[in-house]
Amino acid sequence: MTETPAFRLVGMVHLPPLPGIPNYRGTPLSEIIDQAVADAVTLTDAGFTHLMIQNACDVPAQTTVAPSTIAIMTRVATEVSAASPLPLGVNVAHNDGPGALAVAYAVGAPFIRVKLLTGAAVGPDGIMAGCGLATAELRARLGADVRIWADVNEATSLPLARGADDVWAAVEAVKFGAADVLVVTKDSGVPDALDAIARIREALPDTPLVVGGRVGPAGIAATRAGADGAIIGGALKKDGGHFTRVDATLARGFAV
Repeated sequence: MTETPAFRLVGMVHLPPLPGIPNYRGTPLSEIIDQAVADAVTLTDAGFTHLMIQNACDVPAQTTVAPSTIAIMTRVATEVSAASPLPLGVNVAHNDGPGALAVAYAVGAPFIRVKLLTGAAVGPDGIMAGCGLATAELRARLGADVRIWADVNEATSLPLARGADDVWAAVEAVKFGAADVLVVTKDSGVPDALDAIARIREALPDTPLVVGGRVGPAGIAATRAGADGAIIGGALKKDGGHFTRVDATLARGFAV
């Protein structure tokens, strides 16, 4: 496994709508694979340290996914891993931790991202419950050497626990959910995410803390100074969305 760098610069490989999903556009699987591999190579050449694949364009978003989605993402992850030497992460749907772990185990990917490992939240698809137990049980049964990156608060939903602040949620994700890395995203921007990271670090000094979104070229220097990594997605696209491909010029702007 590739040694973890001092700062994890993670480039997102967003997959187009996959077969079997209501908004599937008819893109052949071979083309989906080619697009993912092309984005992975672009990010690798730009100097990113990690990659992460996600079925980000599947709408309506699902809390857990069908076996067909797991199979397709495993195929894509296999091809991406063959095309790039970078450590690969897997993020499945809104909160399919066991599904992501299954894909990662099958392809030898070293980490997954789980949006709601512990606690409960309400979002566009209804109430989501933490999948920490199911994810941990599967990791133990498989003997999988896969690290869990857990969001402190899932960005598209609201926590149901009254008075649940970032520090409480972070501690529970690590102590109850066995998270290895924590991901912090704030809609209000990078400064608020870094402020939350500073507070969480006091309670969990040994846990790596990564900014999970909203990081643009103007905020990457502050993120490098205040966090252990950043996940870059929409800022890699000319339109800031999920559906278009990674732009090489924008990608190079994030690497040192």
